Amino acid sequence: MTLRTTAGRSRLEGFRGMLAAALVVSGVAGAAPALADARQDFLDGTTNSCTGCNLAAADLSGRSLAGADLANANLSDAYLFGVDLSNAKLGGADLSGADLTLANLTGADLREAVVELTTFFRATMTGADLGEAKGQRVVFRRAVLSNARLDGAKLPWSDFVDGRLGGATAVGADLTGALLRDIKMQRVDLTGAVLQRADLTGVNLQGARLAGADLSHADLYGADLVGADLTNANFSASRLLAANLRDAKMEGTILTGALMPDGKTYQATAPAQ
Repeated sequence: MTLRTTAGRSRLEGFRGMLAAALVVSGVAGAAPALADARQDFLDGTTNSCTGCNLAAADLSGRSLAGADLANANLSDAYLFGVDLSNAKLGGADLSGADLTLANLTGADLREAVVELTTFFRATMTGADLGEAKGQRVVFRRAVLSNARLDGAKLPWSDFVDGRLGGATAVGADLTGALLRDIKMQRVDLTGAVLQRADLTGVNLQGARLAGADLSHADLYGADLVGADLTNANFSASRLLAANLRDAKMEGTILTGALMPDGKTYQATAPAQ
């Protein structure tokens, strides 16, 4: 009697396991068509949202996608010329190689987005959030990033030339080798940012926060640093020729080997014995 009961229980448990597995497989199989339908609806313009959809190389130029939810979507190599993505959700999306020239990304959420080789040429990105976004050689040339958030972003060797970053925050951001020539960056917060070998010639950094930032080997020729906070910043081997350091806070600033505004190389003096 005991053996029969045990065997019956075993068969019942086995049946339950098979049923559970079948339901899981059915759910996974059903998800793919649903995602495909959502993608087609999005491409047809029936809906403006397509979370997690594969939109690689899609041509969405001229679309109005204000407030669209495209979080975690694959938009690699997509053509988004002039698209209105204001207040859109693009967190975690893959935008590598995508062209967003003249796109409107005002207030858009791009947190943790992949932006490898992405083009944001002349894009409007006022108030956009690119926190923790990552990608090399991103083109932000002539883009408006006023009051944008780039905290923790990893954007080495990116091009911001002739752009606007006034009031933006890039705390702890990696901007190694970035091109930042002739940019308006008043009151920008670059606390703890890495700007090694960055090109900051002629940049306006009035009132900017650069405390603890690493600007070693950076080029700041003719930069305006009036009233900037350079506390504990590292300017070793940088070029500060013709830069304006009036009223800048320089407590603990490292200037070893830097070419100073007067054309002389800064030599650290040894402390008195």
